[in-house]
Amino acid sequence: MAAEVVVSAYLEARPDTNVVLLDWSNMAHGSYVVNAARNTRKVGTATAEQINKLVEEGLPLDQLHVIGHSLGSHVAGYIARDLKNKYNMTVKRLTALDPAFPAFYPDGVMMEHVSAKDAEFVDVIHTDAGGYGAPVRTGTADFWPNGGKSTQPGYLCSHWRSWWFYAESVRNPEAFPASPAESFHKFKENPTPEANMVYMGFNCDTSAQGSYFLTTNGQSPFGKGLEGIYPKSKKKTNDIKS
Repeated sequence: MAAEVVVSAYLEARPDTNVVLLDWSNMAHGSYVVNAARNTRKVGTATAEQINKLVEEGLPLDQLHVIGHSLGSHVAGYIARDLKNKYNMTVKRLTALDPAFPAFYPDGVMMEHVSAKDAEFVDVIHTDAGGYGAPVRTGTADFWPNGGKSTQPGYLCSHWRSWWFYAESVRNPEAFPASPAESFHKFKENPTPEANMVYMGFNCDTSAQGSYFLTTNGQSPFGKGLEGIYPKSKKKTNDIKS
């Protein structure tokens, strides 16, 4: 479902984009630990080999953007790692949507997780941190909408929200401004949240580093625009002053 939502957004809003969809469902069946998690390495290696062939046939490596959700985030990490280590190719951008937590964190517990070292720029959207999703920073720039943890507003499945957010950003690149902060608490106390803000998702500035926070709506459209970086109490105070 994640792939369908994101791919549909690209095809509808950015029809000039070439999309390659990886279906590894047959290797994700069965036990999470014994089958799915362990197979991320195998899938990543096989996919890197095929991408190398595409590059040899003319695919511009500098335009390659690898995106994955949950276990797919770690597949993306293995793809980028193999391209670098085996074929001397560096992926420009990798986007990890709520990378899977169990068996990958803490670092090296069983499998190697996606990290900032895998590509020139790795942006991560956390929506179920500590549940199904990674509880710690894992990219160049990590985004924590609504604090990054469950329960996300309008909860269906917090783990799924990451791909809905990203798909919406493809259609509306300025939907999710995010403010840099050390924590969600400090973000809510920030008097100047627009300072050094960047957009979460499709339009993310690849010079961004560190953690970024924002709030969203509980249903589509999820993006609040600039209102998303101003907590309600602060917004009301600003309105009174004006």
